[in-house]
Amino acid sequence: MKVTIVGGSGVVGSSAGFRLAQDGRVSEIMLFDVRRNLAEAHALDIEQAVVHRSTTRVRAGGVEETKDSDVIVMTASVPKHDVELSRREYLAVNLPLVLGMMKPVVALSPRAIWIVATSPVDPLVYLIRHAFSLPCVCVLGLNRNDTSRFRWAIAKTLSVPSTSVEAFVLGEHGESQVPLFSSVKIGGKPVSLDREAIGRVRSEMAGFFSRWNELQPGRTAGWTSAESLGDIISSIASQDGRIWPASASLDGEYGLREVSIGVPVKLGPKGIEEIIELPLDPDEQKALEASAASIKEMIRDGERLLADVPMSDRV
Repeated sequence: MKVTIVGGSGVVGSSAGFRLAQDGRVSEIMLFDVRRNLAEAHALDIEQAVVHRSTTRVRAGGVEETKDSDVIVMTASVPKHDVELSRREYLAVNLPLVLGMMKPVVALSPRAIWIVATSPVDPLVYLIRHAFSLPCVCVLGLNRNDTSRFRWAIAKTLSVPSTSVEAFVLGEHGESQVPLFSSVKIGGKPVSLDREAIGRVRSEMAGFFSRWNELQPGRTAGWTSAESLGDIISSIASQDGRIWPASASLDGEYGLREVSIGVPVKLGPKGIEEIIELPLDPDEQKALEASAASIKEMIRDGERLLADVPMSDRV
């Protein structure tokens, strides 16, 4: 399996390349970036770092060298600002960047699975799919970080090993995300959290974002994203049938249509094989619908941005 990482010299792209190379489940990793020299430096470093555990080839190259990729990860983004931008503001600057970088790559790998890690993930999945007329099963967005933080917060609150926690976050990869407290399991057994515990979990999750922003790292959570991308791509490569949270285009699932939103999915060599519909309590269903409405507003913003692009510059 050949994996191309668009934006491969950045924090998420280079971290994902290292994580994938360590696994050794893919045959080749291509780091594609406008900063070709930095991408080449990362490729050299990563390939040598894993020489004792993996035979995965890691290299950097231009557009032509992305040809025949099986999976393409979009991590390209405008640099982080001193003042954090809203997801809508990131949409305005990242949408033309992403479409511009995708345009020459799509034609060279028409059957590739696309994984979008660029913010804002959910509207970008929808807009990318429609801009390039890609099958809905071939485009998904990275939002597993939300589920990882949910499980981390539950483990801290209940003083249990994080590896024993099973729980999912649905909805937007953003402010309107929906943690599913109704279906939490510990060690495979359903667990009901009381109001106090739920409040502590929510506080842990919110506190993480506050603390991260206070630190002003000038970067995104690259290691968390890399771990998620590594697990998901390795799962596609091994066809293990595991369930992963991802932003996917819905057509009636959870009562939603014309939106890309975070849901559990089963992945295979052609992309999304199945969208898993978890039982939701009434409050969770209402929150998911509100999250979908928020994403649809950003999709409309993106469509208006594209309408203002001159015909000669359109995809």
